[in-house]
Amino acid sequence: MTEAIETGARACEFEAELIKADPHLGRVIGAVIAKAGRQSVKPSHAAPFEALVRAVVYQSVSGKAAGTIFARLKAELGGTFSPTKMLATHRDALMAVGLSGTKTRAIQSLAEWFMANRRMAQALPELPDDELVAALTSIAGIGVWTVNVFLIFNLGRLDVMPTGDLGIRRGVQLVYGLKTIATPKQVQEKAERWRPYRSIASVYLWNAMKLKISPPDLK
Repeated sequence: MTEAIETGARACEFEAELIKADPHLGRVIGAVIAKAGRQSVKPSHAAPFEALVRAVVYQSVSGKAAGTIFARLKAELGGTFSPTKMLATHRDALMAVGLSGTKTRAIQSLAEWFMANRRMAQALPELPDDELVAALTSIAGIGVWTVNVFLIFNLGRLDVMPTGDLGIRRGVQLVYGLKTIATPKQVQEKAERWRPYRSIASVYLWNAMKLKISPPDLK
């Protein structure tokens, strides 16, 4: 079964474990809590197809712009996301809501995969992380970042680290006072000490960047 990211006392336990394992990260967690309170992730109730489409839409654009495009796409589909509706919608209509050609092709490929692999698509919430990543990244246009977002925010998996995400890389730079943005390899190495709660660490790093936490805030 999926291990969901919980709130309340258990969330405090996650933070305590991370702070104990890495005091450098602990200072960032403390700064985020001071500015915005404790952070938690409630797994989405959206169906996997909708959640993955949303992740594609949100790639490399501001949250505000992505939210507008996603709302337009939902309206274009009649308020309900399904592979069938997506494939029945002309490519030009999808692009008219604000999707790029690349994202349009990725979403159509995703819909085709869901239609052709119905049994596996239904089993996605129960698959181990590595199997799920392997299955979804085999789809043209679906990368590891998209799948990691799905694992964290839709399935609530606890130990996911999007090593290539720019926000995460900047967050690791902040945590360790690096002169340059952390490389994915550096993120992977540093995040080893955050197991088995790397998803929680990721959420704090993302929020640190959103809140514009800087070195003076960590003193």
